[in-house]
Amino acid sequence: MDNKRRFIFRANAAAFGGHLVRPKDIVLEAPGASSLTVSGGRSVAKIPATRFDDYFSIESASTFAEGLFEDPKQFLEFTYHRVEEDTLAAVTHVISEVNGFVMGRKPRLTIKRMKADLRARSPLGSGQAAIRVGDVALEGIDIDGHRLVIELDTAPFQRFDTHAKLLVAADDPAFVKASGDSMFMKTARNGESNPPPAGRLIEYCGTIYATIVKSIRWDGPPFPGSTIEHNKVVLPEFGRAYFGELLVSQQSRRLTMVRLALGSNGGGSASGSDAQDNGGWGWSP
Repeated sequence: MDNKRRFIFRANAAAFGGHLVRPKDIVLEAPGASSLTVSGGRSVAKIPATRFDDYFSIESASTFAEGLFEDPKQFLEFTYHRVEEDTLAAVTHVISEVNGFVMGRKPRLTIKRMKADLRARSPLGSGQAAIRVGDVALEGIDIDGHRLVIELDTAPFQRFDTHAKLLVAADDPAFVKASGDSMFMKTARNGESNPPPAGRLIEYCGTIYATIVKSIRWDGPPFPGSTIEHNKVVLPEFGRAYFGELLVSQQSRRLTMVRLALGSNGGGSASGSDAQDNGGWGWSP
């Protein structure tokens, strides 16, 4: 059998999803999403206004996933068997955008616009794809008339575009001082002592937990009883909202613009603007 290397495309985008069990049992079913086949191509979805009872709704959403070989001329040469596939560079692009995201009754969270964007290029000798955070947004966040302002910082995840580069950066005191908060390197975890002066990654099974959120503040009076801890906002009678979560593994990155852990008046979990991008070389007969 004459095995040859081939690129296996992979990219996924979802506008929203989750499962509510209080006040009603509701599965948040999105009527569209985007996902690539192993051969790449383009997958798009336009989602109209969608509502589940009076507890969750969106005004509109769209998802996009594309996987192509970067140089059309070289790809043409490959189709004539003049070059091998592993001499080509594959690029993928994935976007999830949601407008008018609403969750809850009283209190009610509204996000005017959010967008997740990831862009990847196939790996060279290292085997790790270079994946960068692209054009992102978190705008118009309101909880019962109390406005949140979120500042995003994608620079560390553009410059250090592979898992290996982030690990090397984590040992650099200058990086930890400038950008260590983006990977919670100075944050103590439950049940553990405070991190050492050099910082410590929050990592599980090779996946680094990170965030593109630089800061969160209230524009005016805060929501009564609320607390802010880095990318997390705790809202009494609502639950916890996590913004700009980024999961970084050796082979992929996954960006979620909002993740909700609901409690008190409601119960369940939900997410909005979720995108995952990766891809790698495999073998075919």
